[in-house]
Amino acid sequence: MTKIKRQAVIVIHGMGEQRPTDTLRSFVDGVKWQMEQNDPSEVNVKVRSKPDSIGDIYETVRLSMESNYKAARPITDFYEFYWAHNMRGTTFGNMSAWLKQVVFVKVSRVPRHLQKIWWTIWGIFVLGIALSLLVAQSFDLSAIQKALIAFFGGSIVSFVIGFVTAFLKNSFLNSLGDVARYMTPEPNNIKDRSEIRQQGINFLKKLHAVNNRTRPERIIVVAHSLGSVVAYDLLRLLWTEYNTQYNTLPTNGQPMLDKVNNFSVNPNTIAGNFSTFTDAQHSYWKEARALENPWLITDFITLGAAVNSLDYFMVNKVPIKKLIEQREIPVCPPEIDTKDQKIYYLGDMELNGKQTNKCIEVPHHGALFAMVRWTNIYYTSDFVGGPAQRVFGTGIADIKIDRKSLWCYPGGHTDYWTPGKDKQALIKIVSAMSL
Repeated sequence: MTKIKRQAVIVIHGMGEQRPTDTLRSFVDGVKWQMEQNDPSEVNVKVRSKPDSIGDIYETVRLSMESNYKAARPITDFYEFYWAHNMRGTTFGNMSAWLKQVVFVKVSRVPRHLQKIWWTIWGIFVLGIALSLLVAQSFDLSAIQKALIAFFGGSIVSFVIGFVTAFLKNSFLNSLGDVARYMTPEPNNIKDRSEIRQQGINFLKKLHAVNNRTRPERIIVVAHSLGSVVAYDLLRLLWTEYNTQYNTLPTNGQPMLDKVNNFSVNPNTIAGNFSTFTDAQHSYWKEARALENPWLITDFITLGAAVNSLDYFMVNKVPIKKLIEQREIPVCPPEIDTKDQKIYYLGDMELNGKQTNKCIEVPHHGALFAMVRWTNIYYTSDFVGGPAQRVFGTGIADIKIDRKSLWCYPGGHTDYWTPGKDKQALIKIVSAMSL
């Protein structure tokens, strides 16, 4: 495969009242700052805002970073897939099914890094009951005392109610409400979920189909918070359309696919040979590209990712282990077929629209991570993020960064790419992108 001349980074924002390009611009600023710390030759490299011909709204732009020949880095275009405008008008009713699942569940079923939050919620609930019982007791007060309480109490109660209402709206309806609605396939949420996915699939397809000088030869997907779940869905759904597309027959077999397959058969060997496994993934991507497979995405990078707790957050009657076995949920390394111990099957090859008797090894519809490397970066203080290997397999690079915060506050959740605030996070992000 020839040297890459242009690459693209897609940034997918998280939950809440996000504005178009805010996440994109701050992310690029952080990455550029760290690249300058790593290599002084990056200081003179310009980043320019250019029209975004990929997104479906006119609020987004493409931030194009010049190539740097000294650092052997090609032109890098940064895009944002913006989806927040689809999640509007959330009510507490939209959250009821999700809240029941995440609160009214045994603590043993809660991911370890979220158990502290679970205990906090139940502690507040018990304390509220105790205070209610105390207030309910009768007090022997004089008429003047009752009048004063009535006079000042009304103002205080109005203020408290207004404050609590605003807090709940901003913290729950506008943030956790996004999580609840996206994770719950209720009839009221289906339309919004489908529109986000359809817009995202169209976005990725348009980027794959670019045929002018801005065409990328490699794509990196970076997702934050709830955006990691959105991104995961987009990748797994798009993969099922691209995994079977080949236009050239292999001349010397497909050794890199076989190498990844060996790791899938023996996933416990990955821990001691992690770089060998990720090299095999990337080499298989090159192998598939040489066979004219159109898939361009090489890396999936998640930051403070809610996807790590998909088994806890997702409202679904089917256990996630069963979904993995059925290949609906792709894992890393890919799930093997228990009969033939393979992550691929022999598929008939069509050339120039005609069926041939030639066969090619085709990765199955759940083998997304046969050629996509997954790096998951999270702060220990950020309860939204956490280890992804717990659910999705030993082939994920879980990078834990120690950081302190208050008992149940998601410390650092929006600081992963803040310049100078936490150098370790930016170092890991830039390293994972391998620009």
